[in-house]
Amino acid sequence: MLSFRQFVVGAAAAVIMGGGAYLASEGADTGPPDPVLPLADQPYVVTDDLSAYRRAMMSGGPPPDGIPAIDNPEFLEAADANLDPNDKVIGYYHNGEARAYPQNIMVYHEIVNDRVGGKNVAVTYCPLTATSQGFKRGETTLGVSGQLLNSNLVLFDRETESYFSQINATGLQGTHEGETLDEVNLYWTTWERWRNAHPDTKVLSENTGHVRNYNNDPYGSYNPIGGYYQSNNVMFPLMHESNRHHNKEMVVGARTSDASVYFLLEDLESERVQHTGDFVAVYDERLDTGYIYATAEGANVTALDDGTYEVDGQSYAAGELPFDQLVAVEAFHFAWYAFYPDSDTV
Repeated sequence: MLSFRQFVVGAAAAVIMGGGAYLASEGADTGPPDPVLPLADQPYVVTDDLSAYRRAMMSGGPPPDGIPAIDNPEFLEAADANLDPNDKVIGYYHNGEARAYPQNIMVYHEIVNDRVGGKNVAVTYCPLTATSQGFKRGETTLGVSGQLLNSNLVLFDRETESYFSQINATGLQGTHEGETLDEVNLYWTTWERWRNAHPDTKVLSENTGHVRNYNNDPYGSYNPIGGYYQSNNVMFPLMHESNRHHNKEMVVGARTSDASVYFLLEDLESERVQHTGDFVAVYDERLDTGYIYATAEGANVTALDDGTYEVDGQSYAAGELPFDQLVAVEAFHFAWYAFYPDSDTV
């Protein structure tokens, strides 16, 4: 009988094979390409030495681009999307344009190199850690390296072939070693919630240029949830482990140049406002997600009955509090802890 890991690795191989080479990026601005990948002004805090990360990095099976990123995405109108209201999507909004990237497509490709509202971005998803994260990509594109770190996707920049961890957005090796990618906010939510918030959204089409059965998730299901996404099992070795919560409990985490923090999404939904140290988190019922702000300890934030929040007598939407909003990442608890065991938490 196959072990759980053998089963999932076999499923991953089924995802990978039959990929084909990636397509050259089209539709870029005229003029010579900018070779500089946008990087954050301040690098994120890291728990472990980069050499330790490199030693822990391991092959997930495929070679670079063996899991083919989507480099020339096509989109549908919302009315033409064949999605159930409870299907998971990754949402992104910028400069008046909204996109939805269905999980059932992303599980087979993990990266979409897109241009939204005039900004070149890479929308990335790791099914093993339930992390959807967006990065500014300049005039290069990002690909799937085939390597994993703490069971999490390792990206590579096709301009310099530098490798980056997805969760901590940090360069592991190559030209950009030790540098941090410049992130954008993505939203891990349901199709119904995203469409209600952005009725004019466009939806990633299954016409990807690759032959895949997008109706069959090799790891399980989110609608209803089952398989790997519900099991307490983890496929690959982790640098740090904790049994404080179920491995697949969803958390909302954030990091700065000197600290990291996470909140359990279920608890945040119940309490709506949570504080720890110099961070405050609030819940957004509209998208079933959390926002994290860096603020002075003891900042007074009150949840109001209409779903907004009061600060100093003024009412604000969850995503518009008058503090420094951090990029928030939803993740399985095991994955966040593997990278940030010293995180502040409630």
